[in-house]
Amino acid sequence: MMFGRKTGDIFVLVFSLHILISFMVLGITLVPAQIVEFKRIGLNNMVAIIGLSGIFLVGTGIFIGIGESLHTYIYITLFLQLLILCLFYILYRLFKKVGYSSLINSCSISLTIISYLTYVYYIIGSFLY
Repeated sequence: MMFGRKTGDIFVLVFSLHILISFMVLGITLVPAQIVEFKRIGLNNMVAIIGLSGIFLVGTGIFIGIGESLHTYIYITLFLQLLILCLFYILYRLFKKVGYSSLINSCSISLTIISYLTYVYYIIGSFLY
């Protein structure tokens, strides 16, 4: 008798976590479009380019970044993306209370970049392990 999970069950769990992480990054990509606003058009275009690059990154990650077994990097990425989503929720509540602020703008852009770097770590980890 075999104890533990079957290989098919693990693959479904890994696939579900992969899709969950990818959609969390996609959500993080789209949040700064509502929060961030600069007076200069060039900086607003930079925010749009960051958003489009996130959409392309997630599309590429969904296509190529799937593993066959559970590893620690999946849990690390999931935890960090959840933490970033919580921080974005706090920033959004602060934005609704205060309005546009340069601190909120810089924090949301830096959180988006940290989310991208974490997702790239996740994609690279799926190739290495």
